[in-house]
Amino acid sequence: MTTLQFEHIESAIQALPTQGRAMLQLLFLQYMDVSQDAIDYMVNDQPDSRFLSGNQPKGNPLSLEALRNVTSRANQYRDYYRQKRERPGMHLEFLTQILTNLEKTIQVAERLLTSDFGADKDAIQAAKAQAPSILLRQELRKLEREWENQELSPKEYQTRRLILEYQALLRRRGIMRRRQKVAQNDLIVAGNTPLRDHEIAHVWGIPLGSLAARKVKAIQQFLTELERHQEGHLAMNGSSEQQIDLWQETLRLLSQRPIERSMVEYDGLEKTEEALLDKLRAFITGSMSEPEESKFWTSITRVNDTEFSGTWKSHARSILAFQRLHALLNDMDFSDEGLEEELRVKIYPQLPDDQLATPESEDKPIELSERGIGVLNYFVGEQDDKRRG
Repeated sequence: MTTLQFEHIESAIQALPTQGRAMLQLLFLQYMDVSQDAIDYMVNDQPDSRFLSGNQPKGNPLSLEALRNVTSRANQYRDYYRQKRERPGMHLEFLTQILTNLEKTIQVAERLLTSDFGADKDAIQAAKAQAPSILLRQELRKLEREWENQELSPKEYQTRRLILEYQALLRRRGIMRRRQKVAQNDLIVAGNTPLRDHEIAHVWGIPLGSLAARKVKAIQQFLTELERHQEGHLAMNGSSEQQIDLWQETLRLLSQRPIERSMVEYDGLEKTEEALLDKLRAFITGSMSEPEESKFWTSITRVNDTEFSGTWKSHARSILAFQRLHALLNDMDFSDEGLEEELRVKIYPQLPDDQLATPESEDKPIELSERGIGVLNYFVGEQDDKRRG
């Protein structure tokens, strides 16, 4: 067991020389900011492009433009990596909440089947077994066709419609569980991914070839500081020494830190924000078909993870959609009474078209108001009596 804490990691980084401190702060950029002295050191350490060969001049003065460039690049990679971790974190949070609501809805559907429609346990178990393989859209069309042909009583229709809705809920729960596992894996990968070498070299402004030795030296010094803390703790407690991968333990500990929320702007997903909200609302209520829902889920979770395909905005696009999803979830009623009312509305049979129209509306003639008669006369125009003669 390790007693490593975030304070120990910070103290170990602060104990390093400036070069090693700058290197570790860049590696852990998604969890900590780069200090100003580290930025000043990186600016001074950049090679002068005016001297392509020979010794570099000493005492290179700080340039305001170089300071702005290093700070801007560090902030850009910081926001990108933090959003890269925030995106699956928001997916996981949403899926956990929606699965809780689905479990409640399934329990309400089972209770309605047994109490109101007289379904026994064998019928419910049979519906569960058939749920993964049943063709829901075809069964719904078949049920609607039988109802339109008046082959079913209202209670028979509601019973079969509730069973189909129950099977749809079971299938959706299975899909959400698979998506939850994917989100968990993405969150672990994002949390355990430090900045890559070419990204550190880009922020630092130095050639990539000169980075490897500095990185190895900085990590060795950092792990040595952590080992001193670990050995001191074991000596105080009288425990035997244990082999621990301090680097992996550091990444694991950092990945457990709270995820910071970022402010993102709408960037054109689904063309308009109103259309996006309508689709998000339909996605939460389950009124989308399975193929449509799968396509929409891909559009709000897809990420282009290369510098040449919009990577800097793809995480923010997904974060915006899930911020809206969380807001919609908070406004919805997921009490047992609300879920039962929603299910009853879904299974209520629709009247045929020929029964919707009343005979009184067909017998009444359509009468125009004075304003309507005036508009009609305006289009007809005045009658020319001379021309008639």
